[in-house]
Amino acid sequence: MNLTIAAAAFCNWRLAEATSRQLAAGLQPVTTELTTDASMQQLAHSLNSSTGGAVVFYAPLELALEQAMLEGIEPSQAVALWQHNGTQLVRFCKQHRGQAVLFNLADALAAPEVFKTLCAQHWPELKPGQAPTQAGEHQPPLLCRLLARFWLSTPGTLQTLSQQLTALAQPLLPEPQPLPTHAELNQLVKEYQAGLQAQQQLPEVQQEHALLLEQLHQVQQALESALREQEQQKNALKAEQDNRETLVSRVNQLQQQLDTLTKERDTALQSASAELQQENALLLEQLFTVQEELEKHLVITPRPAVAGSPQVAKPTDAKVAQHNASSSQPSEHPSSLRRYFKKRAEKKRLLQKAAELAASPLFNAEWYLGQYPDVAADKVFAKNPALHYFKCGGFEGRNPSPQFNSRDYLDANPDVAATGFNPLYHYLRFGQAENRPLY
Repeated sequence: MNLTIAAAAFCNWRLAEATSRQLAAGLQPVTTELTTDASMQQLAHSLNSSTGGAVVFYAPLELALEQAMLEGIEPSQAVALWQHNGTQLVRFCKQHRGQAVLFNLADALAAPEVFKTLCAQHWPELKPGQAPTQAGEHQPPLLCRLLARFWLSTPGTLQTLSQQLTALAQPLLPEPQPLPTHAELNQLVKEYQAGLQAQQQLPEVQQEHALLLEQLHQVQQALESALREQEQQKNALKAEQDNRETLVSRVNQLQQQLDTLTKERDTALQSASAELQQENALLLEQLFTVQEELEKHLVITPRPAVAGSPQVAKPTDAKVAQHNASSSQPSEHPSSLRRYFKKRAEKKRLLQKAAELAASPLFNAEWYLGQYPDVAADKVFAKNPALHYFKCGGFEGRNPSPQFNSRDYLDANPDVAATGFNPLYHYLRFGQAENRPLY
């Protein structure tokens, strides 16, 4: 069986929803609103095309006025709508008598058990739940009840419609609704007086409300100003951060350029130093050549006798021997100068060769000084251990590092030992290219 729960205009059927869902165990009733002609025609078509029934709730005028007030509809407009919908509802229930059963919503709330019993008697297929439902009488406000009695007290179509609805509805309560009590009337008067007093205080409330709105507006303006200032500070900080990042990037670029220029400068200085050393060596060689030429010209040689020249008295043999002895020796000053420059050039060449050894990965200065304490104790050789190895260590069988054995190299290459070459210097200059054995 299909069961439909229908509600007329201004009928809050959800007040009786718990009771309606207990009409049939396991049955989910369909709910609909009968507020228009189309909704009534649709329900009529559903009842005609299937085996089912409809429980139709209508709200008495006082309940309808209460619901209209909650929806913000004026009482006179609500009464007109209620009257139009009620007229259609009476016609609908008469046409579908037996399928649609009409109930007063207020009576169903006041007597839920009687409501379930009548539904079960009308539709035996329904099996209402056995759990008792507590009565929940809903009393509309006194103002709504007084307005309803006012409109219904006047003979006419509205009163006739109310009587027709009452007659069509299933009777659930034996007694009609009681009249308002004096206490309720006094309460209504108090509420009216409170309303008048509130209306008199309305200008003050409006003024206070306006003042509050003005203060709220001022607070809002202050907040907006603070937000704008904060946004400006945020933008300024962001701009400052961007400038800082730009400066950092520029500083890094300048640092890179400075490093590049420093490397180029060091390379240029090294190149210039090497060129100056070569020029100095060339000048020294030229100076030695000039010195040798000067020494040759400074030596006094006897002039040969020429035929026909006047005869000069010969000196004694002792004087000639003395003169020849003094003439056969160069002057003391040129010889000392030559020895000085020659010694200086040899020292420079020696230092250059020691520097070549020190630059080789086969020479470990720290290891050499630690291995030979006597070298480390010497003030001169402690500063330049490669110089000691080149002059003495290589011939004494000392090793420049654990990776090279001087004695083994000389033993493996006797010609190197015969020519007096430093073993590591020979290996770096010639032996490595000639694939000489290391041992």
